[in-house]
Amino acid sequence: MVLDPSDLSLLDLATIAFAFALGGLSKGVTGLGLPMIAVPIISTVLDPRAAIAAMMIPNMGANLLQAHRTGDILTSTVTYRHLIVPLLLGSVVGVLVITSVRIDLAAIILGGLVSVFAVSTLAGWRPVLPTGVDRRLRPVVGLVSGLIGGMSSFLAPTLVPYLMTLKLEKTAFVHMMGVVFLIGQMPLFAGLAIKGFAPPAMLLLSAAGWVVVGLSMHVGGRLRDRIPQHRFMTLIGAMLLLIGLNMIRRAVF
Repeated sequence: MVLDPSDLSLLDLATIAFAFALGGLSKGVTGLGLPMIAVPIISTVLDPRAAIAAMMIPNMGANLLQAHRTGDILTSTVTYRHLIVPLLLGSVVGVLVITSVRIDLAAIILGGLVSVFAVSTLAGWRPVLPTGVDRRLRPVVGLVSGLIGGMSSFLAPTLVPYLMTLKLEKTAFVHMMGVVFLIGQMPLFAGLAIKGFAPPAMLLLSAAGWVVVGLSMHVGGRLRDRIPQHRFMTLIGAMLLLIGLNMIRRAVF
């Protein structure tokens, strides 16, 4: 696998551009799916750790744009502070212990649970948490999501099912995903940079990727405006199923 972007061929660069475009389109339509789609494709030409590093600027930029366009980031951060603070702390811990924890078994279990939840969602089941229960669960969901995200770059498997139980309108749903993804992934990208996976050439590639992601997100956002709420939630269920199955695949293969 290539580690230095300067060693990439034109075909390699075209593959990476396709990954950014497809991931950005999914992000624009559903609010998630950028790293899940782009990282595996980019990993076919780059070292997997370098692939995650290549997502630094596109991911942060996409989440910032998504959160800013759909609501007030500061207000949402304060409102959901009991979710976000544990999320950030868990992410830091996840980055620190990534080399000493068996992720494969955890990924299989979590991927299976997410897949089951996704199938039930596609079947029309919409769980709803009472307000009191919802607030008591926020620190637990935040901490667990942060640990998983810090070790794997994927925050969606636990955060998305939780947010779905709140029955948020689709714009509010997309906004909250942007906020929590933006904050929760900061420690992982900082850790990759500190460990040397973000040299100048990688940052240049990442910046170019953000241009592609930003444009494809714009197209996806236009498409989301045309999608009714029930179909939007069906799309989210389908994305969750892909995430769950992909987690199992990565652990097994």
